[in-house]
Amino acid sequence: MKLLFRALPWLILAISFALLALFYHSLPEQILIARSFFGNETVVAQKTLFTVFRVPLIETVCAAAIELMRRKFTGVNAKFSSMWKILLYTVALKSLLQSLETLSAAYFANLFFYLTVAIVGSGLIAALFVGRGILLKSLRDARKFNLAESAILIFLLFSYLGLAIIPILVYK
Repeated sequence: MKLLFRALPWLILAISFALLALFYHSLPEQILIARSFFGNETVVAQKTLFTVFRVPLIETVCAAAIELMRRKFTGVNAKFSSMWKILLYTVALKSLLQSLETLSAAYFANLFFYLTVAIVGSGLIAALFVGRGILLKSLRDARKFNLAESAILIFLLFSYLGLAIIPILVYK
């Protein structure tokens, strides 16, 4: 059961990829890249493998960074470990909901968009609540990253920026 609990967020991420792959050919020729909070301003791009799978790729990068942090600080405190698990589940569910948004008709896409906002908000609040008081200790321990861990985190940061921010600027 413990193994399932640890693997479940990764399974949810895999489902995000699988759903998009399964319905790839039925997707419209324009894929939503970004939208304003109220949905009135959107950025769309031509359907390509990159634009369709961009969101699960972004969330996989975020999940990898979270997993690295979880493993690095697993011995700090059980609450701290729970905080990282909450964030990992939040990222996985965000990926799934955004994949469903991409696959849905406009009416349901809005529903999935607001569900995504609710999940992310709830996940961040829950993680901050569970990890309260421990975050400062982790910041002090952050200087204990070895060269490989630092390099991986820097790579993941630039990967995130490349996947999340640059396409919005390019397609706008």
